[in-house]
Amino acid sequence: MSKLVIELQKECLNPKCSFSDLCQKAYFIARKLDQDEMVEFLKKEINGYPTSKEVPEYRNANVFFKARNPMRGWIPIQLPSKGTFEELSTWPITMSISEIQTAVDNKDLQTISMIIPLELQQFLIEAARIPNRYEIKMFFSKTQLVRILNTIKNQILDWALNLEQKGILGEDYEFSTKEKEIAKNMTIINNYGNINGSNVVGAAINSTLNANGVKEFDYEGAKKLLESIKELIKAPSVDENDRNLLNTQIEKIDQKINQKDSKSIGTLLNSLGVWAQSITCSVIGSDIYNKIDAFLKTIQ
Repeated sequence: MSKLVIELQKECLNPKCSFSDLCQKAYFIARKLDQDEMVEFLKKEINGYPTSKEVPEYRNANVFFKARNPMRGWIPIQLPSKGTFEELSTWPITMSISEIQTAVDNKDLQTISMIIPLELQQFLIEAARIPNRYEIKMFFSKTQLVRILNTIKNQILDWALNLEQKGILGEDYEFSTKEKEIAKNMTIINNYGNINGSNVVGAAINSTLNANGVKEFDYEGAKKLLESIKELIKAPSVDENDRNLLNTQIEKIDQKINQKDSKSIGTLLNSLGVWAQSITCSVIGSDIYNKIDAFLKTIQ
């Protein structure tokens, strides 16, 4: 009979193993053993982090911002290196592990670009004294996503090795009563980094918003955007797996629209735009990205 925990260890060491599948298997084991802390950690990795405040430190990426000059193209934005601006050099990556892996597996992507929240865009325009007509995006290297994936895998491997040391192995996808009792008394060592907690970037943005105000979010326009994206991905050239993944993200955004949660909508649209760039049909992916980009500009 195969030992479930040993199987998990082997998959951690297999470079061809899907990170998403690895997390799903670890989640299955954690649920079977009623290890709530590990279950919660894996659930967030699988589904993505709801807010930046919940993101562990290892998911922080070193980022930089560029503005698109109509004449010269993308140019770096020079910001002061102290105070709030120093905090802007790192950004919490809330994407699910499947989204991260999709971006990493795309050989055409070396640098990841993301549409930033409108509030932050306005903040940067004022802080760097950039003309309002300039588009601003955030950039970071793909290697940082690889680092995130490897950190998650190492955390799962350490946990699986600790289970083995305690004599918890599992057999035929089940655990004995004794194994479950031992697991309940185990201490899960949180070695995957502190939680971000405070949101200094958000505080800086909010101070700008309080002074200048924000245009009301166009929820109806967001619904129409999602409908147009749904039509695009019906094309036969879009891989079925890509279509399913995109539809899942669209459903999440639709729920936030119904809840009138404009901040979450912006974050999820950012993820959808990045994800769309990495789908197998690059033409449709670029079209989706441009539609999202254009929509966000209309509500500035």
